[in-house]
Amino acid sequence: MELRHLRYFVAVAEDLNFRRAAERLHLSHPALSRQISDLEDELGLKFFNRNARRVELTEAGRVFLVGARRTLASAQEAIAQANEVVKGERGRLSIGCYALVTHPFLPDALGRFRGLFPLVQVTVRHMDNRTRVEALLNGSVMLAIGRLDPNLEESESLTTTFLLRSPFCIACSEHRWPAKRGTPKLSDFREDNFVKILAESVLRLQTRPGKTKG
Repeated sequence: MELRHLRYFVAVAEDLNFRRAAERLHLSHPALSRQISDLEDELGLKFFNRNARRVELTEAGRVFLVGARRTLASAQEAIAQANEVVKGERGRLSIGCYALVTHPFLPDALGRFRGLFPLVQVTVRHMDNRTRVEALLNGSVMLAIGRLDPNLEESESLTTTFLLRSPFCIACSEHRWPAKRGTPKLSDFREDNFVKILAESVLRLQTRPGKTKG
């Protein structure tokens, strides 16, 4: 039994007239009658009582009509959902990120994304750089966002995109560099034993098409 058999059966059951149903289905009257007979023979059930003047549904036909309509509706819904996935309107998006970097912009970005694609399920996982790359390669996440790692070796399976850059920041005691001295330079701290330099270059990583592992 195929979906077309269900469509043929529903059309005849709604019209209770083989000729009108055949016209609606763009089939010949004999072809439709044969398809319904094949369906009844395959299932070992009689759905219609037919004579020269009228066509009536049997009790089995009435029950089968309810299920046939439900099946056809489910098939149409499945087709529609599959098309939504192809168009990017439905599906899932898993992101691996570094919270300290993405916190300023990711919540707003995801809010806008969900507004545009409400049927896409988004999950965010917080992880370090190494774990993010591994997760991309094994398929645990589809997209990774984090700091630029100078030791990151881009493989044939990954592609990178810069999202934003921020200036360097030197953290030191105000006694070491009072405000009145103006903007410091790195060379001003060359004699210091320890200095913390903060910089955030946010990098987006994703697998190259056709190179995904796992």
